[in-house]
Amino acid sequence: MIPVANAVRRLIRVCAFAVLLSAVVAGAAAAEPLFVRLETGAGDILLVMYPELAPHHVDNFTHLARTGFYDGTSFHRIVPGFVIQGGDPNSKDFDPANDGMGSPTIADVLTSDEMAKIAEVNALLEGKGYTPIQAAVNLKAEFSAVPHLRGSLSMARSRPVDSAGSQFFICVDRTMQLDNKYTVFGHAVTGLDVADAIVSAEQNPALGREKPAEPVVVKQALVIDGVSGLSAEEQVAWSELEDALKSKSR
Repeated sequence: MIPVANAVRRLIRVCAFAVLLSAVVAGAAAAEPLFVRLETGAGDILLVMYPELAPHHVDNFTHLARTGFYDGTSFHRIVPGFVIQGGDPNSKDFDPANDGMGSPTIADVLTSDEMAKIAEVNALLEGKGYTPIQAAVNLKAEFSAVPHLRGSLSMARSRPVDSAGSQFFICVDRTMQLDNKYTVFGHAVTGLDVADAIVSAEQNPALGREKPAEPVVVKQALVIDGVSGLSAEEQVAWSELEDALKSKSR
C-alpha cells in the first residue's frame, strides 16, 4: 500500500505543479501589452493601449482597427501646442466640410453574429410598422485621474459626456484642461516626431477651423498583441518608455 500512496502523492504534486504553471503562463500572457500602430503618410505612430484604465474604449478602438475602419481616414484637425485629431470616417471622402462630424454605426462596432440579432429585432420592428435601428453609437465615458500628457491618446466627443465614437486625438503637449473631461486610453510609444510634423503642417482656413491644407492619411491601423510583434526599433522605444506610462497597460 505504501508504494501506491507514494505514487498518489507524487501524482498530486505533479498536478498541482501543472496547475501552478498554467496560472503563471496565463498571467504572463495577460500581462502582455496591446499596441496599435498607425501607419501614416508622415510616418508610423505606435500606441500602447490601457485596457485596465478604459476597457471599453480600448475594445472599441482595437475592434475598429482590426476591421479596417480607420484605414483611409485622416488627421482632420491640427492644433499646434494642443492635439492632432483623427478617426472620422467622413475624412475618407473629398469633402473637408463634413470632417469632424462622423462616427461609427452599429454595423461598425458589432460582430456579424451580433448584427444577426439586430436584424431579428429590425424585422420585428418593421413588422410592427417601425423604422429599423440604424443609429450611430456612442461610448460611455471612462474618465480617470490619469492626466493628459504629451503623447496621451484620448477619445474625442461632442458636448454630451457619453458621446465618443471613433474620433481620437493625440496630445502634442501637456493639456491639463482636458483632465477628467475626456477618456485617456493609451499613450504614444514612438512617433511623437510624426505627430509634431502633422500638427505643424500648413493649415487652410478656407476649409474650416484648424483644417490642414493636406491632411495626413492613416494608411493602416494595425493591432499588435505583445512586444514580440514590434519592430526592433519599437522594442527599444518600449523598453525605454517610462514605467509610469507602461503600468496602465497591464
